[in-house]
Order: sequence, then structure tokens, then C-alpha cells
Amino acid sequence: MNATRTAYRTCPLCEAVCGLELTVTGDRITSARGDRAHVLSAGFVCPKGATFGQLVHDPHRLRRPLLRGADGEHHEVTWDEAFAAVEAGLTGVLTRHGRDAVAVYLGNPNVHTMAGPLYGGPLVKAVGSRNVFSASTVDQMPKHVACGYLYGNPDAIPVPDVDRTDLLVLIGANPWSPTAACAPPRTSRAGSPPSRPAAGGSW
Repeated sequence: MNATRTAYRTCPLCEAVCGLELTVTGDRITSARGDRAHVLSAGFVCPKGATFGQLVHDPHRLRRPLLRGADGEHHEVTWDEAFAAVEAGLTGVLTRHGRDAVAVYLGNPNVHTMAGPLYGGPLVKAVGSRNVFSASTVDQMPKHVACGYLYGNPDAIPVPDVDRTDLLVLIGANPWSPTAACAPPRTSRAGSPPSRPAAGGSW
């Protein structure tokens, strides 16, 4: 009989790093909710964190490298074979078209593993392309630029004090969005949908 236990971990899916309370039966996550005792998120969790179990056990989740074969289909290969294919492909492009023909994109998972900071920089330097992008490039870069002009520092980003706000006016934003770059809001406590403001109330 599979025993059921409770496990706690930090959600790795975005920079909000909310606390998760997981119900684990055997080797499967059967429930995910916000950890009410977590010092940062206090039980709040977004839809991504609340479906952590489905993500982990998704039958289509990649678990090994895939390489497209001569038949046009993807097949599982070893890591040595995968890196050899990457080396051959990158070398060919760099040789034929120059270094700026390659673009490097550093996404959110890079900040949730030691490998990202350790290997991201050397990779960018080795490729030698001026085309380097990140999640920030497509997400919050305008906020960095605006804060650089306003406050003299692109990292001096003010965080709204939503908990003590009587009236919040949002322009071009969605309060039902799971999270917001640079100012992750509390969205729903312990896996419950966020409550709407009372009649006559304001966000």
C-alpha cells in the first residue's frame, strides 16, 4: 500500500519562488497547494504552482535528450550524442554565417539552478554573438529602462504595497494574471481562487 506524506518545497516556475505544500502518495504528487507557513508567499500560489503535480507527471514531459533522425522523427539519445549534435550544428552555423547569426536566449529556469549562472556566462562568451536575450528582454525590460531614467538605477524597481492600498488603478495590466515580473502579487491562498472585491470596493 502506497503511503501518503506531506512534502514542502519552493516552486521553481518563476521568480516569485512561492512555498508549496505537496501531498505525495507513493512516488506521485497528488495535490499541490500554497504553504501557509512560508515566510514569503504565506499560502498564496498561482495556477502554475497549484498544478505542479500535473507538470511533474505529464507523460509528454521531456526526460531525455531527443535528436531528429533521418526519418524526420525525434528519438531519444544519450547526452554525449546530444552535445555532439549541438556542437556540430553550432560550429556549422558560426563557420558559414558568423557569430551574430546565433542568438542566445536565457529563460527563467536559469535563475532556479546553479547551472544557469555557472554556465550561461561562459556559453555567451564562447558563442561571441551580440544577440543575447532573456526572459527580462521580453518581460520587464521597459520597467528597468523607466526606473533607470526615473531613479538613476535600472534595478531600483518600486514594489506596490498592495496590502495597504485603498485604490489601485491598473493600466494595461491584468490582475488575474498568475504573476507579474518584478512585483509578484499574491494571487490565491492555498490553492483557492482569489476573491473578487466586495460590491463597491476597489482593487
